[in-house]
Amino acid sequence: MRKPTIMIEKQKPQALKAEKVLKQVLSQRFTFEVNQADLELLRFIAEGNDVNGKPGDPSFHAYAATLNLANEFATQALDILELVPFNNQLADLQEKYTPSYPPMSPVTSAFFAGWMVLDARDSFTGLTLGEVFAHYLQHTSKMEYLRKAIGALNGSCCSFYEVTEVDSHGIKLRDIADEREVQSWNSSGYSGRAGEIWYVRLLPPFVAQSNRWVTMNTPYVFRRSRRQTWQAIFERYQHSEFGAGHSLREYLKHGKSLGYWLEFIFQAFEDYTGNMILVTGVPDNPASLPRSHPEDKL
Repeated sequence: MRKPTIMIEKQKPQALKAEKVLKQVLSQRFTFEVNQADLELLRFIAEGNDVNGKPGDPSFHAYAATLNLANEFATQALDILELVPFNNQLADLQEKYTPSYPPMSPVTSAFFAGWMVLDARDSFTGLTLGEVFAHYLQHTSKMEYLRKAIGALNGSCCSFYEVTEVDSHGIKLRDIADEREVQSWNSSGYSGRAGEIWYVRLLPPFVAQSNRWVTMNTPYVFRRSRRQTWQAIFERYQHSEFGAGHSLREYLKHGKSLGYWLEFIFQAFEDYTGNMILVTGVPDNPASLPRSHPEDKL
């Protein structure tokens, strides 16, 4: 009697490369000497302690501390041989956009730090550095609070929000992509105006007693467009050739190419204050972008 043929599904080359990198990560030792204070602060907040010495929302401080730790991890992980090409790409983008704050660059340091770890995806492995960090923590760390924070950060993306209400408690933001509305606290201090569209990274409450979401970067504010403008953009995207194979969330998180959203911010920049950055235009219409350049198409 003939033995049954066992069909073994072959792993895709990218998955094999990712598996190789993740194994190498677990074989190495990573230190957090530079941001040891952030680790202590995160633990302090996770234990339910009130951070009276730091103004603002404790959830923001928890996520900011975690992002600092993730960036320290990333600088070490990028030395892995298979990630060197990715490191070079990130270095080129950092040199191109010189993240800081206007007038030097509309790409802020906070925006770039979050994008680099959480959204930038290595074409070699298909991984983000935040996913690599989460994998490392899952296998080596007993700090559940750190795994919880990086999990929320990895699950986030910058999106477009309509300011629906402004009062003494903060602001209400409605995610135009999924129509969810949440009470929020803006870390930059800009109070906002009803009807504005913000491009910002929004994170859920980290501390149990809070119901406020928090922003993680200075908001990019559109005053010349409305919710309907972006709903139409999303609809055009979903009916486009690129959108046919990618979800709307994937587009918002990773863009059409590495650095896509950095370039959009750069081209859309119009003006700024100390706590907000004015932008205008839409990504699928170069003529609407004040700093559009034919050589840097989105």
